[in-house]
Amino acid sequence: MPPVRNILSASTLLALLATMPPRLLATEFTPTVRTSETNTEEVLLHRVPAAPGGTLKVRIEFGSIEVSTNSTSEVVFDSLRRISMGNRKKEADFLEDRPIRISAEGDTLVFTATRKDAGGGQWSWNILRNRRTEAKLKISVPPRFKLELDTAGGPISVADVEGLVKADTSGGSLRFSRIRGPIHGDTSGGGIHVDDSVGEIHVDTSGGGIEVKGGGGSLHADTSGGPISVRNFNGPATVDTSGGGIVLEKVGGALNGSTSGGGIQAELPSPLPGDVHLETSGGGITVRTASDAKFHLDAESSGGGVSSELPVASPEKRERDELRGQVNGGGPKVHLRTSGGGIRIKKTS
Repeated sequence: MPPVRNILSASTLLALLATMPPRLLATEFTPTVRTSETNTEEVLLHRVPAAPGGTLKVRIEFGSIEVSTNSTSEVVFDSLRRISMGNRKKEADFLEDRPIRISAEGDTLVFTATRKDAGGGQWSWNILRNRRTEAKLKISVPPRFKLELDTAGGPISVADVEGLVKADTSGGSLRFSRIRGPIHGDTSGGGIHVDDSVGEIHVDTSGGGIEVKGGGGSLHADTSGGPISVRNFNGPATVDTSGGGIVLEKVGGALNGSTSGGGIQAELPSPLPGDVHLETSGGGITVRTASDAKFHLDAESSGGGVSSELPVASPEKRERDELRGQVNGGGPKVHLRTSGGGIRIKKTS
């Protein structure tokens, strides 16, 4: 009897391959390198097919990242790196030691430009000393795409993307415009701007201010190096700074604000959409709202007194530095505390 052979059909083989973990596949490209008397410049323009709904991960050692959207089913990379070290060979070696790599794994694209031996995520700051480096990475993606962006030496901006956006930089500002999806932004070297974006927004900086205009969802903003302003945001907001004042205008949700580095200015809508909790040890608090706003006031100052242009009916506590009671019959709680100035409740004009 002849031996029995195990023969797999084509369909069975394809099914088996589909169950195997995907391999990371590199895409082919060749950057253009130009030299001059003062520097070496590397330019890359590369297109990769990518359906909407995919993910892009970017990690670069220095330079800015700018992401916009296009109307095609592809991701376009436009990279410029310019190095000036006073020696063309050293400049070429510098770039060669930090090659651009673009790879694909399923629906995930990965772009890296880091040192070959920089394993473990260690950035080589000493390599960048005494050298003039410039890098700009512009990327366009389909509108519905997820992003994970990381640079150790420049700003990051993202516009018009629908999907999760994560951005991390140690050396520049962050800007998010018209994002529809969660935002996670972290920088230790610049300010943060969020314009007309909707989603769960978490932003953190230790080196600048935070400004949020329009949009909605929920907001958590934290800085130890500057002021925070939130205007016309539709949703709850929690903000904290130890390095500046806070401005809150027409926020459509519960408010929590804390600072040890400045005063607080708040303009509350009427009716109030939620409780308000504001505290500062570095300045006064001024709250403006309509004359018909309904809330329960709980205000206390140890540094400048409390006053209200709106009548507080049957005050539970009425002293120079404390005022508690119902305003226009009561409603959400407005909790105000300061040890660095007075508290003023004013009518909006």
